[in-house]
Amino acid sequence: MSVKGNFLGAANDLAVAERRVAEYIVENPEVVLTMNVQELAAAADTSAATVSRVVRRLNFPGYNELKLQLATDISNGADADNVDDAIRPNEELHSLKTKLLANAERSLRETVDQVHEGDLAAILPLLHGARQLLLFGVGASYLVAQNIAQKWSRLGYACTVSDDLNVFLPPAMATDPKDAVVWLVSNSGESPEAVLAAKLAQKAGLRVIATTRIGQNSLVKYADYTLQTSQPREGQHRFAATQSLHAQFMLIDIVYYYFVSRYYDESARSVNVSREAVAEYKRSLKNGFK
Repeated sequence: MSVKGNFLGAANDLAVAERRVAEYIVENPEVVLTMNVQELAAAADTSAATVSRVVRRLNFPGYNELKLQLATDISNGADADNVDDAIRPNEELHSLKTKLLANAERSLRETVDQVHEGDLAAILPLLHGARQLLLFGVGASYLVAQNIAQKWSRLGYACTVSDDLNVFLPPAMATDPKDAVVWLVSNSGESPEAVLAAKLAQKAGLRVIATTRIGQNSLVKYADYTLQTSQPREGQHRFAATQSLHAQFMLIDIVYYYFVSRYYDESARSVNVSREAVAEYKRSLKNGFK
């Protein structure tokens, strides 16, 4: 993920001095490339120890790695803010397409960069050992929860998906914790319903996966496992959850196809069975259930 993307995800968790360093890096990338740790500390009016701490908070193992990513960002134009995200009255179609494509490419690239094999090392076996997936999301996040259900149901999983806690909680609380996994989706990680669902699920002994944007948030605190996307770049007037949905759908695709790859033969058999069942259903409809 770009240095700026990491900063946006961690911004709310940085102390004042740490934030000053991070902002200096984001606002002066070319200058920072010529600096050592002590020089950056002086420029940001702080200590070398604070700079080193910021580097770790931005998810880089060291200062040199941060500078390498910064150079890549400059080369790719990922650090530039010259794309006007705002939707204008009577805007030209070409302008809209350019904005949406640029932001989609950024969201997808940074989300892909954010997912590492270690993040999935525990989640894939957890999903493989489950018999039921309990999925929840509100608003646009419900679309992501439905996407998860559509994919894993093809693999033979019993998937319960809801955007209503009154519907979601009774089967969740009555399910044997050994058989089920709760998967909650909230881009902000602050959806009150998702946070409450996580609290109650943990209390019931259920294992919880949270899908949110990068950074600390309330939902992550109550999750056993996290899958995080890039920080979505939405305009000041947010007419729809566009970039966040791009990122979340990409994340789910990565997890799903990595899961299928790791359990390939088993997954292929399940998909073939489900595909044949649907084909038979369509043939029956065509023939009037004769």
